[in-house]
Amino acid sequence: MTTTTDVEMSIDKQKKDIVILRKKLMDWSFFPYLYQRFNKEEPINWRNPMFIDYIAHQSLQSFYRACKRFESFDFSIEPTIVGKVKHCSYSDLDGITNFKNPEVIQKTISGRLFQGTIVEGSEKRSVIVKTWDFHLPMRDALQCLTTFCDEIELFTDERVNMHPNLVKLYRYCCDTRLALVFDEEFTGLVLSDVLLSDDFGWVERMKVATQLADLYSCLHENNIALDRLIPANIMIDKEFNIKVFDFGYVTNTFNVDDSFLDGARAPEILKGERTRTMKSDVYYFGILLLELMAKRKFSFAHVCCCVQRSIANVVKRGKKYLVHECFTEVDYPTALAITLLVFLCTNFDPDKRPSMKDVIDTLNAMGMGGVKRKRDEYDAEQ
Repeated sequence: MTTTTDVEMSIDKQKKDIVILRKKLMDWSFFPYLYQRFNKEEPINWRNPMFIDYIAHQSLQSFYRACKRFESFDFSIEPTIVGKVKHCSYSDLDGITNFKNPEVIQKTISGRLFQGTIVEGSEKRSVIVKTWDFHLPMRDALQCLTTFCDEIELFTDERVNMHPNLVKLYRYCCDTRLALVFDEEFTGLVLSDVLLSDDFGWVERMKVATQLADLYSCLHENNIALDRLIPANIMIDKEFNIKVFDFGYVTNTFNVDDSFLDGARAPEILKGERTRTMKSDVYYFGILLLELMAKRKFSFAHVCCCVQRSIANVVKRGKKYLVHECFTEVDYPTALAITLLVFLCTNFDPDKRPSMKDVIDTLNAMGMGGVKRKRDEYDAEQ
């Protein structure tokens, strides 16, 4: 029987293991991963331009010389186990997936996802391999080392890693490539694939929103911020259960530089305050909720303005909702309540945004009633 003391000791060991791993990777720096010949052999749509531009011959020769220096680099690492997750060698990793283009599932913030297979005795099962790529997309390479360790820390944290909406880490690799192996079969579908679909109904959308809010809430209870989540990073199954496999930045250290992140950022970060907090997580959740209920994709540049105009229309006319008109089963009070929730979550002022616990409580409360009347029936009585 596992006691509270056992769990605390396990968490302490995991934290120490992560500190050692971070120090080792920072001592190595990113050069052993950058100067690998397979970076030159990547598909043409993924290689660094220096490998395909005929005028870059000199740069290419410099790359080959650097690769030669790192051919015998010693990637030996301790600890070989972080938490309960073992390190695997590059040869083992190469046996799980062949890193060829047909095996690529999609691009991620850090690199790519590949399909893979692991064999344990007579059992064979599909897995997902996530890589950190140092040529394209070209980012702050040292920051890539940090985010790699951050994700290992998250996925080995026993306080949160059993959450049903997080993928489960099976192995990690620091040998030749930086990669994580998730013990999950790719469903073939991510949220962005169905976001605009007519077959993705209101009940299913709210199921996704509630699961995502629950994940955020669980992490925030343990002082962990996920930062930006986008629909392409959320895997869904046939029952519309979600699994999150990629993040903008995972941290329990706030006030750090996010300049390496592409795309949308919370308003307080865009203003240059460089403050990533749990309230910025609430903002990103609000954007996802907005896209789910409005059945459309929004540009982050105009989201806040859009929400404020829509809420004003609700007040003035009582018949303008952020909820897409196709969801006729959503009555007026529910449409107004969820519009207000999005408005609160995406407030320019972080202090005026609700906590994720408040958000999950609000979503649960909206789903507790009986069958709701259609909005057109309700409006006809007004």
